[in-house]
Amino acid sequence: MTLVTDWLAEIAASGRLAEIAMAVLLLELAVFLFVYRTPAARRTLIFNTLSGLALMAALRSALIGHGALAIAGFLSLGFVMHLAELWFRHRAFRRVSAQRPD
Repeated sequence: MTLVTDWLAEIAASGRLAEIAMAVLLLELAVFLFVYRTPAARRTLIFNTLSGLALMAALRSALIGHGALAIAGFLSLGFVMHLAELWFRHRAFRRVSAQRPD
């Protein structure tokens, strides 16, 4: 079991763990962009992924010892991307509910 924990500690300390998570997020985005073809769905997926990538970049920065300014910058970017995603999702829901007859 020590081999596994040593390996995990090594890839975490080097930032590789966050990089792997970022690669998985991008792969997930590619799959979902293939599945969902509507512009509204694609916009929300893209901004959701950008938010996640920014959070993973903040994690990577913390793991490899970057300063608080870099970490705060990535966290702020993630928050802005999250707000953008919520805005696009809200617009899409509003459009759908306006089209439904009551």
